[in-house]
Amino acid sequence: MTRRILTDEDLRTYAEDGYLVVRDAVSQDAIDALMGFVAHVIRLESGSTEEDDAVLNRVLVDLKRSHPSSSSWIYQTILGSWALKRFFIDAAIEDLAMQLLGMTDPNNLGIVSPAFRFDIPGDTRNVRAWHQDSAYFRENEAGTDALVAWIPTTPSRQENGSVVMAPGTHQVGRVGSVHEEASGYKSEQYVVPDSMLDGAKLVHVEADPGDVAFINMDLVHGSGVNSTSDNVRYTAQIRFNTIDRTEYRPVQLRPLYPTYERREG
Repeated sequence: MTRRILTDEDLRTYAEDGYLVVRDAVSQDAIDALMGFVAHVIRLESGSTEEDDAVLNRVLVDLKRSHPSSSSWIYQTILGSWALKRFFIDAAIEDLAMQLLGMTDPNNLGIVSPAFRFDIPGDTRNVRAWHQDSAYFRENEAGTDALVAWIPTTPSRQENGSVVMAPGTHQVGRVGSVHEEASGYKSEQYVVPDSMLDGAKLVHVEADPGDVAFINMDLVHGSGVNSTSDNVRYTAQIRFNTIDRTEYRPVQLRPLYPTYERREG
């Protein structure tokens, strides 16, 4: 694959705004393979034999609303899959991340939390409030030493809850946040003070499959609510960090095995 070189303007935009959207960075083949697998997992739980488009949208929406535990099973199964790990390998965006992190040696590139999420219409329990990723992921102390790669695998628009940026807020560094514990099917949150948004010009990122938004770990951002009738928004995320810093702390993960109330076939 031909190495994609970011321009001086790209690097300047990332440094000033705290994020950079790179268009057509991931191949459609890699995205199709991942979404085919996601449809497969939904079918395993739903029993549906419908076409992929129906399975990825209406079938999942109905299942999440009627059997939230089944939705959790689907989510966790995708996170633990080889298909998701293979997607990030096939995406081949590590070189772009290294350029934004000012790195030349790939041996110093670390990762944490390869993830995937789906946001169904009307779901407010799992919307990400205004936050900095550095509150969740503490491998590096400086936000400039780590970043998030946000990858839409279906079209991401304001109406279906696409990510919202507050450009320039990363310049303040990591700030104190209010921790809200996960409860039931509601996600854990680290919410920044409202004052972080004073005077900020908010930008809704509109992106297509293959585009990637690279986000400084200290940038304040959040997700909107999916206000469509039946369009599920799918995105993948991976965090890159820098392991040759003296303060670098690799995370220790403790496995949990909850009981899922599975859909009865």
